[in-house]
Amino acid sequence: MAVLSKEFADDPCSKPKRQQMIVAARALLTSVTHLLIIADLVDVQLILKSIRLVEDDLQHIHDASNQEELVHFYKQYGKDIVDLSQYAQRRQHDLVDRLEQENLAAARGTIKRTSMMLLTTSKAYLRHPELPYARENRDFVYNQVRDAVGVISAIMQGRPIPPTQTLKLDSSLSSVGDLTRALNEFDRIVMMKPQKFNEQIIRPQLEERLESIISGAALLADSLSTREDRRDRIVQECNAVRQALQDLLDEYIQYSRKKSSDENVNAKIQAMQTKTRDLRKQYD
Repeated sequence: MAVLSKEFADDPCSKPKRQQMIVAARALLTSVTHLLIIADLVDVQLILKSIRLVEDDLQHIHDASNQEELVHFYKQYGKDIVDLSQYAQRRQHDLVDRLEQENLAAARGTIKRTSMMLLTTSKAYLRHPELPYARENRDFVYNQVRDAVGVISAIMQGRPIPPTQTLKLDSSLSSVGDLTRALNEFDRIVMMKPQKFNEQIIRPQLEERLESIISGAALLADSLSTREDRRDRIVQECNAVRQALQDLLDEYIQYSRKKSSDENVNAKIQAMQTKTRDLRKQYD
């Protein structure tokens, strides 16, 4: 190709050399196309391998018989799900089909939102296997993660997504006003009498609700074409809200064990509301 290019450049009016150049260019284009196809196949195989690892991790978590096994399997799941999420994110940008892009984004959002709840609900179930709602909560979260992974697998293999695995982006936060209302409602919900707090029921509900809001907030930031430095601050504030919720939930638990007071609980509620207010400010 290089030799033909030089010869054609030296004599661009030569019809035979032009024809040779066209043939060589077509051959090069065909070779590059084949190379891209092979690279794409390798990329898909890596993603499918990552999916199989996550599916195995999920089954191990589901079948764990004690807390030690659960923590061990969840640590491995945490590593594998990060790899899968990164693969899926890169692949999402390469997809041509808009619906596939949205389904893949929804699957990634579901995994991000529910992965921590998978550990929480699984721990609660192992502590109280005799409680029906503990098992129901665990199974609900487990099925959400499993279905999200199934959506990624179907898209990677070009298969239709089963109706039972259809996911939707959280479209409830389509504006800054929606986000503000969602955070206001969340602030209202976390304010409860400590005596009414039930760890097995309320904790996963609050965690899921907050993760849904945070996922929507992240998508909203993307839709607003937020600057990179501001997006980083939003991520920091989201993490701060997550931590404030965990601190508040822990305080509720301590209260139920008679190791805390109303004053301490109220202080954690105020801290929680301060963090949600800081998150709101990032969208002003």
